[in-house]
Amino acid sequence: MAELETPLTDAEMAERVRPLVNDILERFNQEAVSPSEAGMVVLSLTYRLLGVLAEAPDARRLFIVSLTNLINNYLAGEFD
Repeated sequence: MAELETPLTDAEMAERVRPLVNDILERFNQEAVSPSEAGMVVLSLTYRLLGVLAEAPDARRLFIVSLTNLINNYLAGEFD
């Protein structure tokens, strides 16, 4: 994993990771990964990322807050 760099805006980060996300989703489709398996991949990556971010408490805190906000917004029906 790359060293922590200067923070990007949300739009810049979305643009930067979009090709990677599309590649991952394409691979899931090719491998016929089920939604529950995809969820396990996401949870596993989250766990690994939290371990990597142990050395960067501010970045770890920001990630946790962002993830919590995503879940709260979903539960509030803001993605419908």
